[in-house]
Amino acid sequence: MFSPICLRSFLTVIDTGGFTEAARHLNATQSTISGHIKRLEEQAGHRLMERDRGGSVALTLQGRELIGYAREILRLDQEARLRLAGTSLTGAVRIGLPDDFASGRGFTHLLADFARDHPDARLEVEVGNRDHLLSALDVQRLDHVLTKQDRPAGGELLARRVVVWAGRASATGTVPLVVFPEPCIYRERAIRTLEKAGLPWTIAYVSPSLAGILAAVNAGLGVSPLAEDLIEGLVPGIVNRALPSPGSVDLVLHSRPGRLTRAATGLGDLIRKHYGIAGIGEKHDSERA
Repeated sequence: MFSPICLRSFLTVIDTGGFTEAARHLNATQSTISGHIKRLEEQAGHRLMERDRGGSVALTLQGRELIGYAREILRLDQEARLRLAGTSLTGAVRIGLPDDFASGRGFTHLLADFARDHPDARLEVEVGNRDHLLSALDVQRLDHVLTKQDRPAGGELLARRVVVWAGRASATGTVPLVVFPEPCIYRERAIRTLEKAGLPWTIAYVSPSLAGILAAVNAGLGVSPLAEDLIEGLVPGIVNRALPSPGSVDLVLHSRPGRLTRAATGLGDLIRKHYGIAGIGEKHDSERA
């Protein structure tokens, strides 16, 4: 019989693009993930994936054939456990998040897992900029909002992420920036960093979506400041090291006050767990900016 643990590792490697990200997503070591894949291949009687020296993963024919079965096995396994335990979450949960969260691999899969594991919950996702989403939270149109911001600010600190320059640019000429529209912490941080270093800059390309940002960067239209973990695997080999470091940003969870549905409470806990936080995370002392 196929091990659900091994199947989950197999799918996570596929969904996140490699063993390193899979290990991070599952809070395991790469050797543990490799062991799961080896065990699964023994159970299947076939080689399921090939891994080159650069860490890239390619599925074999048998590996591609297993994907659909693996997802269905895990779905049924989880559904049975939740039904028997009576722990399936119910009610609506409304979450707002910026486009780079919505377009990134890891967080999108987290939401998909939640929707699959709790079929009686109604998940509503709204993508927008920071000010728009926080305004929606203030009028209780959303239950949770994820933002990227500087300290000090309100909300619950989930993690701190390094910001890197995606793209190629000279440190001596005018720096062409590829950025999100205002307000955007990446954009603010980039301009502040360049001006502090005395480097001239210009806004070369503005896009409201991560897909547009990456397309412009990959086309060579400029450089973009983005959280390193959000672009890993999406901008291969073109992280600029000639420019001064933009530092880091805080990833923050804002939740509306008052009573939440079981689904909204459960999703908040899942988000905390995703970032390695058990229970209530660190809160900032001051009000949000």
